[in-house]
Amino acid sequence: MFTIYVREGDSGPLHTVQLGAAEVLRPVRGLLDLATSPFATVSERVGRVADVDEEEELEEKARRYEEWATEAARLRQENERLRELLKGEQSSFTYSPLAQVVSPVGGQLTKRVVINIGTKDGVAPEQPVVVGNNTLIGRTTSRVTPNTAEVLLVTDQNFAAGAQILPADGSVRDSPGEGLLRTSWEGYLGVEYVDLNAEAEQGDFVVTSGRVGGRELIFPPGLLVGTVESVSSRDIDQYKKIVVTPAAEVDDIQEVRVIVGW
Repeated sequence: MFTIYVREGDSGPLHTVQLGAAEVLRPVRGLLDLATSPFATVSERVGRVADVDEEEELEEKARRYEEWATEAARLRQENERLRELLKGEQSSFTYSPLAQVVSPVGGQLTKRVVINIGTKDGVAPEQPVVVGNNTLIGRTTSRVTPNTAEVLLVTDQNFAAGAQILPADGSVRDSPGEGLLRTSWEGYLGVEYVDLNAEAEQGDFVVTSGRVGGRELIFPPGLLVGTVESVSSRDIDQYKKIVVTPAAEVDDIQEVRVIVGW
């Protein structure tokens, strides 16, 4: 218990009471501050934990969205590739089911692949293999089983086909170039035995002719092979040198179709 004395000249009883009360309550306020400080610390920690949890949740959602976007892009590319493979069918041709390339075979000078369809799907040896708008990429070999078939690619040095050179602008030439399509020992795909008087220009289309020198070959006419990359000849040459850029990247082929009838 305490006594408050008020002398004349002081600022007044109210001021003295306030000062005394402040002195008395100071320890109490310290205890209250000490008692409430842990709650403030816990609140801050909870806030930080909540922020971390929210950030991790957002990161997880972003990761899932990225995976969905990647899968959607893959499916879109797959659909576009399948549409490209199917849009070039000709009514006069009979096609096998869509086939997957299983594996490459052979060595550096042998360009072959194995596909996952065979005799059960109508596939037989010496049949043309195409992609897209009837773009020729090879032919089946004698190695055909009920469920698989080996394909000799156009870039293999053992591949050969009769070829015709057609103008890119669709015009008609008096002397269209014809010859034998094959890959040279130098490694380039070209058309050999093209007459020096035959017309051929860079950018022209190279398609199968279905014949060479009057002999019928195993390919139907009109299958696209590629475009003329260059044309050259020398005075001592008997034929023109035609280099061809393939219309399809045969090393990246994933799906193909076999023309089983024409």
